Amino acid sequence: MKMKPFDDLTRLGRLRRMRQLAQAALGQYGMGEAELVFHVQAGNTLYRVYADERKATRSQDDLFEPGKYLLRIYQPGWQSAEALELELAWMSAMRHEAGLPLQEPVRRLDGGLLTHVATPGIPEGRYCSLLRWIKGRLLRNYGRPEHYRAQGRLMARMHNFTQEWQQGVPTMGSKRQYDWEGLFMNDAEIGLPPGACWEYLPPGWRAPFEQVSSQTRQLMDAWGKAAQIYGLIHADLGADANLLFWRGQPRPIDFEASGFGYWMYDLATAIAHHVGLPTYSRMWDALYAGYAEERSLPQEQLSQLDLFTAALYVYYILWMVGIDHLNPGCLYEDQKEIMQRGATFILRFVEKG
Repeated sequence: MKMKPFDDLTRLGRLRRMRQLAQAALGQYGMGEAELVFHVQAGNTLYRVYADERKATRSQDDLFEPGKYLLRIYQPGWQSAEALELELAWMSAMRHEAGLPLQEPVRRLDGGLLTHVATPGIPEGRYCSLLRWIKGRLLRNYGRPEHYRAQGRLMARMHNFTQEWQQGVPTMGSKRQYDWEGLFMNDAEIGLPPGACWEYLPPGWRAPFEQVSSQTRQLMDAWGKAAQIYGLIHADLGADANLLFWRGQPRPIDFEASGFGYWMYDLATAIAHHVGLPTYSRMWDALYAGYAEERSLPQEQLSQLDLFTAALYVYYILWMVGIDHLNPGCLYEDQKEIMQRGATFILRFVEKG
């Protein structure tokens, strides 16, 4: 009997086939008998993996849960194999060479980090990776200044290491770029022609958003992409989403949005969820105080925090209005609230000149 195409299946049917692929992927890591528990499906499909070692090992490891892993099955077409290989190699280097506390990619039995698996139900296959499960929890209510100071120290160490490590990367072309094109014209990732999302902005937002775009382009053209300014960044390291804390220390997760961008853009993403709140300035001061303990940036870069924050919100809002155009009514209330706060920040930034 001929199998129904994967895309024609119900959600439950797709997940059943995905589970078979996940089990096959684990075999490449020597963990074919491990227990699989569905975690979440949002583009990528994630499974919690429990190996037998957790039953026999009482580990004092303060970083990873013994015997617990995260299997990530990547959404096809979202990133190239080269981009995924670079992401995993970077994470592995930060973990093993710099000793940074982050998710550690697990190597296959043959030594590789990324695996491609095809099964009868998904003959075109999927790329997968396996990560050790890191201990920690998201902060409640966005945390306190001491959390941001600790985050700043960690980000500075990541930037310091990466600035040197990336010199050995043969090309930046495999990973996405958070340059002008990447921020303001990158609509292909949601299935629209480049620049199309601008058409769906509310009329009163178009002119100030274009002003931010213009100022950002002038700045990026002037700065260029030297290693002291531009490098491989997490690009979504906010305490509201991708930063866990364990005993007061931060641990970054979910590097899928990573790419090449400005160090200042990375710092802006870390504090952007405080935009429009009374805590914004206080948390930024704490973030950079921690950052400056490990790495300093010239005032020329620091003075552009508001511009990078405005650019970040233009990018984010363009993405949201594009998604809403393709799937009307799909935005959550918290997304709408963040979009409104971001637009207010942009309007005030432009008014200040």
